[in-house]
Formats: sequence, C-alpha cells, structure tokens
Amino acid sequence: MLKFTKFFVPVMLGLASMASASAADLSYDFPQLVEMPETSFDWNGFYAGVYAGYATGRATSTNVVNASASTVDVRGGLLGGTLGGNAQFGNFVLGLEGDLAWSDVNGSQTCSNAPGFDCIGRMNWVGSGKLRGGVALDRVLLFGTAGLAVGGITASTNPAPGGSTGTFSSTVWGWTAGAGAEVAVTDAISVKAEYAYYDFATVQAPINTIANTGATDIKSNAHALKLGVNYRF
Repeated sequence: MLKFTKFFVPVMLGLASMASASAADLSYDFPQLVEMPETSFDWNGFYAGVYAGYATGRATSTNVVNASASTVDVRGGLLGGTLGGNAQFGNFVLGLEGDLAWSDVNGSQTCSNAPGFDCIGRMNWVGSGKLRGGVALDRVLLFGTAGLAVGGITASTNPAPGGSTGTFSSTVWGWTAGAGAEVAVTDAISVKAEYAYYDFATVQAPINTIANTGATDIKSNAHALKLGVNYRF
C-alpha cells in the first residue's frame, strides 16, 4: 500500500500541474473584449428652421338651401418657418413643433350649379402645432406627427352674383398628421423631408357673399410635401 501511495501521489500532482498550465494557456489564447465607443447622436434641445413645399387639396362649397355643391381642386407652393424642441430617451425622441407658412395654393372651376360663374378657392396661409415622436438611428430620425392645424382661406365667385360681394374669407381650424425623416449633417444643422395631411372643419359663408340664394358651407383639406433645414441651439 505504501508503495502504491508513493507512486500514485506524484503522478496525480503531475497531472494537476499539467492541467493548470493548459488552462492558463487556454485563457491566454482568447483576446480581451474591446468596448465600442459611443456614437449615438444627441437629438435633445431646441431648434428653428425654414422649409419650402408643395400642396394639393380640395375645397367643396355646398349651398344650404338647395344642397347644390361645387368642388374646386387647388394646388401651389408653401414657404414657411418651424420652431420646436426634442427630448431623447435612448433611441426614442419626443417633441413639440409649431410651423407657419405663406401659401399660394389655389384653383378655380366652373360652378356646378351656375355654369356662367367660376368658383375659386385659395389657401392664403397654413400653420400647425403638433406632437412629434420617432426613432433615432444615430444621425437619422424617423418620425410621425399629429396635432392641430389652422389656415386662412378665401372663396370667391367670378363674376359676383347680383347683390353679393362675390368673396368670403375665414380662418379655419382642424387637425393634421404626417411622417418624415430628418438627417443631422452637422452637430447643429439637419435637413428633413416631411409629408403632412390637413383636414379643416366646415365654415359657413353667409348669404350674399359667394351666393345670393343662401348661406354656403365650405369644407377643405390638403396634402403637403415639405423640404426643410433646421438649426439646433
């Protein structure tokens, strides 16, 4: 038994030493993990910008007495400014944004109930106050928007019906929704492309404005594509 012990113990100690050396060699062969540098762009803060766009829409006027309706398709350019602010939470960005634009969106068509007259529609200006939320992919921000819309419209009839002024102007309120993408080209300057839909509530033009047979309900909407530049401060 003593001889077996004298033989077994040195052998086991030798095997243990070899296993320990092998384990040390294995751990040495694996490279250490390298921490990746942080590259996420910071979208927090306030910004202001300008944009240009093109809009198409439709205005429908309906006589409240005889229910006759005329539809005018409108189109034209937009030029405006933007003011907003972002708060970033990880990859998610939430914000508030307001914009206001001069508009040359207009059109005319023969009045459906009066072939001798032209019905004319014009959007003079348009603005919105909305929530903006999206996902930041480093310097690219994909976003959606929703909020309140406001605009100034003018409806007119040419020539003016007898005893009427032939024109009616009003501020209209409604809602807007859209989506877009913004790309930061520097730490302070970004460019964006955006689509927006506007839907305005019905307003009523009194008798002897655009019609002498009764009051007229006017309902309008518009689709807009915008390209803009923002400056972050």
